[in-house]
Amino acid sequence: MSEPPQDTPKPDSGWQPPDRPPGEAPASPERPPPYQGSYGGPPAQAAPAPGYGHPGAPPPQAPPVPGYGPPGHHHPGPQGPQDVIAGRGARLGAGILDSVLLGIAATPAVLFSIRWDRLQDMARSGEPMTDPLDLYNIPRLIGGYAIAFLLGFVYFTVLHARWGQTLGKKAFGIRLVRASDLSAVSWGQALGRQAFVYAISVTTGALNLLTPVAGILGLVGLLDNAWILWDERRQALHDKVAGTVVVKATPWTPNPYARDQTRS
Repeated sequence: MSEPPQDTPKPDSGWQPPDRPPGEAPASPERPPPYQGSYGGPPAQAAPAPGYGHPGAPPPQAPPVPGYGPPGHHHPGPQGPQDVIAGRGARLGAGILDSVLLGIAATPAVLFSIRWDRLQDMARSGEPMTDPLDLYNIPRLIGGYAIAFLLGFVYFTVLHARWGQTLGKKAFGIRLVRASDLSAVSWGQALGRQAFVYAISVTTGALNLLTPVAGILGLVGLLDNAWILWDERRQALHDKVAGTVVVKATPWTPNPYARDQTRS
């Protein structure tokens, strides 16, 4: 039997691809890089992306300046968006609470002016009360109202100039600031604002004591607070005169009075 013919190597023609030098082995097809981890261990970590502390990383950005409004909102500027302005209900509630507190503080002065002996005589004799003022010691009553007036003036002026909040405003989360730039109000603004309010109150009360017709004119004083109902920035007339506006005092809004308290 004859042996099967064996394959004979074909002669090399000497041709090579143009990008491979003569004598170099042909390039093998591309393969993925070998596994760099170990069996049972975590895979190799890729190189971190460029970031802070790496060459070519962008410079860190400065934190945004806090402003009025929820976090992430742009500072409204001098005028401010509507959601920054205090609501009418909050202002009404703060005003009622402040009035109640001042009324409680003025009660001793009113009680001190009552003629208790005259009240007992009328109760024993059954005499009808024809003049309510007959039950009061008029000089004491005037003095009591003067004390209450002064107490209220000091209460609103000092608390607004020092903290921007009365107890009522603090309870309802609102604050008095400048209308121009939402900064802390000055002592002059606080004084002028309260002087205008009390001037309207005194004028209205005096007109009501004269005649019923004059009392109707005294209703004009109601426009002071009623102006909030249709004003775009919910300012009363005394806010217009003093250049102030009442805003919301939330945890994320800046307190312009904090810097003044720190300096003092």
